[in-house]
Amino acid sequence: MLKEKIKGFIIGFIGFGIVGVAIAGSGATVTDHYRDVVYLEPYTVEVCEQQKITNPDDLINSAFWGAIFGAVVGDAIDDENGKAPGAIIGAAIGANEAEKNSTTTAMVCKQETRQNRVVRTEYSHSVIEFEYEGNHYEINFTKR
Repeated sequence: MLKEKIKGFIIGFIGFGIVGVAIAGSGATVTDHYRDVVYLEPYTVEVCEQQKITNPDDLINSAFWGAIFGAVVGDAIDDENGKAPGAIIGAAIGANEAEKNSTTTAMVCKQETRQNRVVRTEYSHSVIEFEYEGNHYEINFTKR
């Protein structure tokens, strides 16, 4: 209740000051204040670059045949425990060779979202300044 009375008094006082300016020309001034507001606006760009690409089918195929070959050679060297180590080593060698021989370069593009910084000047508030009975007054308000 008290808050509403104070608000009504201030609005009435501002109204009186504005009317006083309009009627009496008492030298009241209204100053608008502005502030800079930074907005981040997203935008997309397409970024392309050359990349080395290995065909995964070639890699798997070469690793498979390398494992078979390694198991046969490992078995020929050691009848009891040569297959598993031979297969592992053969698969690694086969995959490595496939990567060297079947790697090509290609242009690969992708979309990237970036943000553009935009500064806008916006209205903040206003101040009315006036003198009444020898006293200086300043009142902040927001225009509607």
